[in-house]
Amino acid sequence: MRLALPAFQFRFLPAMGNVIYPGNFHPIGSQRGAELMVDRALSSGAPAPGAGGRWLVVGGSGGFGSAARVALGAGHGAHTLNVSLDAQPQPESTNKIRKIGSPGFHRNVAIERRLRALGLRARTVDGDAFSPTLRAQAFAAIREQLGGPLDGLVWALAAPRATDPRTGKAVSSALRPLGRAVKVKTFSGREGAESPKIVEFELTPGSPEEAIATIYVMGGRVIEEWVQELLAAELLAPGFRLLTISYRGNPLNEAIYRNGLIGLAKADLEFTTRALDAVLKDRVGGRALAVEGPAVVTEASGGIPGVPFYMALLREAMAERFEDPLASMQRLFAEKNGRVGEPVVDEEGLVRMDDRELDPAVQGPLAARFAGYEVGAPFEVELYERFLREYARTRGFEVEGVDYAAEFDTDAL
Repeated sequence: MRLALPAFQFRFLPAMGNVIYPGNFHPIGSQRGAELMVDRALSSGAPAPGAGGRWLVVGGSGGFGSAARVALGAGHGAHTLNVSLDAQPQPESTNKIRKIGSPGFHRNVAIERRLRALGLRARTVDGDAFSPTLRAQAFAAIREQLGGPLDGLVWALAAPRATDPRTGKAVSSALRPLGRAVKVKTFSGREGAESPKIVEFELTPGSPEEAIATIYVMGGRVIEEWVQELLAAELLAPGFRLLTISYRGNPLNEAIYRNGLIGLAKADLEFTTRALDAVLKDRVGGRALAVEGPAVVTEASGGIPGVPFYMALLREAMAERFEDPLASMQRLFAEKNGRVGEPVVDEEGLVRMDDRELDPAVQGPLAARFAGYEVGAPFEVELYERFLREYARTRGFEVEGVDYAAEFDTDAL
């Protein structure tokens, strides 16, 4: 089937806090965007294959996960195995989006094609990381395709839901405040040539059941299961490092993040990581480190209340200091967590990749700018359009070198 997808389609959902719901993606753009990431990581030359060891990346098909995989593989010569749950192409489907799969699927295809061309081992196990069956498949792939025990694991899973293997039922996280209702400021969509407007939405607090579900999906329980089973299977090499990627937020979005249900889950993740640090030190002379990433534009960014507005302002406030996921992960492995030596951590034992975002020189002017926007006032078209271009890029649009007017063969992807 020949298909053309000339433009990114999306809509705002007021009932959910005016989050952005994407309606399509571009497979060629998704692959091209991944290739450009690899090109950036290779800018200083190709590393020796295997020099970076063997790494498992859980959630490696987008955001920090795919960036970490590219930084490890193309930047340091690591063999990598990715575990992620991505919609596969369904050639027989009459739905054009189902027919071509998902952005994550196409990113994996492109990243692995380029990494293998460098002489690296690069494979994906597609499935739910909460599934014991999936873990067994991943362990077999570590032995058979990576060829030995792991030197490291990057946990970058950001799933909104999971299937609890104990009950077989789906469990979903909830992006809600904790204990009380809060108001979230963001921007509206544009109507014709008019400027977007500043709008405000009230979010009701999450229920105890939603809090428990959010902790299950986004907390540390499943990571502990993975590590304990990897230890039992003797699949962790001496000096193994676990890095759990998270985001703490900042004073402008703390009602949804650190003081919300997701904050409970992130606190559980950090606690579990610290506990695993003691276990790994004792068992394999290794480490477990919680990495606090910066605010970045990913596929999830449009779906979190208030984040598009915050990101649009942050991007302007940070200017050239702003990091995308790849730049952040490159700095992580170059400056904060090298293969040798002690990692760079703060007084809580956290690796702070959000240090530039939380610099008072950034947050002070940003907070003043944020407070200066009144509900109903126009929002700058340039900032609005820049955020949407960057968000569209996570869906394969606005990528350099792609002819979006051209048709492509869905069966040849």
